[in-house]
Amino acid sequence: MPSLADRTVAITRSEQEASEFLQMVKNEGGTGIAIPTTEVVSKGTSAATEFISLLCEKKHDYCAFMSAQAVKVLFSLAEKDEILSALGKTSIIAVGPKTRLELERHGLHTDLMPEKYSSIGLLEFFSKMNPRGKKIIIPRSGASNEFAANALSEMGITVDQVFLYTVRTAEVTAAWQEFYKLLVQKKIDAIVFTSASNVRSFFEILGKLASDRIQLDDLTEVISIGPFTTKELDAMGVRCKEAGEHTVKGTLETAKAIFSQRR
Repeated sequence: MPSLADRTVAITRSEQEASEFLQMVKNEGGTGIAIPTTEVVSKGTSAATEFISLLCEKKHDYCAFMSAQAVKVLFSLAEKDEILSALGKTSIIAVGPKTRLELERHGLHTDLMPEKYSSIGLLEFFSKMNPRGKKIIIPRSGASNEFAANALSEMGITVDQVFLYTVRTAEVTAAWQEFYKLLVQKKIDAIVFTSASNVRSFFEILGKLASDRIQLDDLTEVISIGPFTTKELDAMGVRCKEAGEHTVKGTLETAKAIFSQRR
């Protein structure tokens, strides 16, 4: 019997972003549901111009892409040739395989990828070398926390961050209303959270749908993609299981392990 037979697993992403995850759930015999909690809001072409100008001026040793979304937004805001030229002599770091694939799709070769696909993995990578005096630029979301930038600075690295976009909470849709009905009926077997901002927006939307506060982990298994997502869930008073590998595939493996123990 497939490991997710008759199971329904939701993920806090749009259908387009979650297409691979939904297919993996289907392959395991389950039903996947994509519930977008946030919408990307671009900072505009001026952000890409700032990124390219800083690269050309400071000639950074490294450029760290923390997510595939950052890659997509950057290439939507500036000409491909201009970006490739600016990054020509900079070592490219991809935090995670999805980010690496997105970089390759735009013609950028990944030089380095941390063993752990998170900010912590990036810090562990640099802690194994002598990075003092090096320069790094990080194009990212304005909703990101300062953990990585502060820790890299403490190592003696010059850090430049360029906020290409931010996120806002998605609107309540018919799909959300249907999801909420399934949730309170305990027909959602697990829900995967893929970022701390998704956690915050999820509960903001839930607050608009629920007349009373609900305890999410009483209704479904809650799975976190990584430590910062776990920390945000903890702050909400929600018990969760954190994926061993901080990828969407890792969250699915965690779901499979949870349900295999119940057989």
